[in-house]
Amino acid sequence: MKRAALLLVLLFSMACGEDRIVSPTAESNRRMVLESGTVVVFVHWQGEGLPGKRVAVVELGIERTTNAEGIVKFHLPIGDYTMRAYDINRGGPAMLFVDEKVTVTLDAEIHVDVVDCLPCV
Repeated sequence: MKRAALLLVLLFSMACGEDRIVSPTAESNRRMVLESGTVVVFVHWQGEGLPGKRVAVVELGIERTTNAEGIVKFHLPIGDYTMRAYDINRGGPAMLFVDEKVTVTLDAEIHVDVVDCLPCV
């Protein structure tokens, strides 16, 4: 009998408070979609895009590869990020990665230019 009474009290309190429940996940997801910008990374040698180059957003753990034109796009929440391009040649042995810092602002499109010196291998 005590369990039944406790269950009724619990159900009643949940029903009465239903209109006050706010989902922080839904709010943060909405904010993330509304407050974002785009980062466009162009990996190239002498203006010729290089396909298949790995590019990552270090802070978010997102990684993609450049398309046939050497471009990869990231739609990111506003904030500061490190864009990391892998296996980039800058003279001498290939570097493991090259980092570029970016600040994403509301509705902005930030362009990151990464030169990969093909004859420098």
